[in-house]
Amino acid sequence: MTECRVFCEKLDTVPRIVDRARREELAARAFEVIRARGAHRTSMSDLAAALGMKRSTLYWYFRDLGQVFDAVMEAHRRRLEAFVRGRLAGRSHPIDVLLELIRAHLDFFEGRHDALIALYQLWAVADADQPGAEIARTRAFVSAVRDQLIDLVAAGVTDGRVRPCDPAQVVDMVLAYCDGSLTQRVKLGLDPHVLVDGFSRYVLEPLRARPEEPTCDTRARR
Repeated sequence: MTECRVFCEKLDTVPRIVDRARREELAARAFEVIRARGAHRTSMSDLAAALGMKRSTLYWYFRDLGQVFDAVMEAHRRRLEAFVRGRLAGRSHPIDVLLELIRAHLDFFEGRHDALIALYQLWAVADADQPGAEIARTRAFVSAVRDQLIDLVAAGVTDGRVRPCDPAQVVDMVLAYCDGSLTQRVKLGLDPHVLVDGFSRYVLEPLRARPEEPTCDTRARR
């Protein structure tokens, strides 16, 4: 461990020109190794051996497992955002957007539940060196989406497409459901798509206003 730390400290004094595409590729391959072995049973030496490279080469791209995690999460957020945006394209009614957001989120993780567990394991290891760093990044990522959705629902209330409600609370319920449904899938083996039907029927669809209903000017509260 001491040798690794000394080596990394020396690297920090050397200007680095890192191939971003190569770094992302290595992060993806490293994550597959961690996924198979378990984050708590994988060291940087293990990764170097599994990736068929010298430790010095691996350390050139990643100082530690925390940086591997950061690279994996950065790529994960980009893929998730692109996938969800593609699914939401062409939808304008706020209720339709919220429902499709939930379904897209679930579909993105379909068949990747073991990868999701591995991400949480790696997060636990990485967070030991940078407490709260990933939470801050995730919060910033989600907050931007949350604000857009709140404005969308508030506009829907104003123009009469959505019944009077608290846009922030509605959006927060949807975002909480996105994460919660995945957790229930892992914990209880429940089919999240069946749960979505219930969430739609009992929570979101009742907020869909009918054409004859009066409009209500409601400001978004954050």
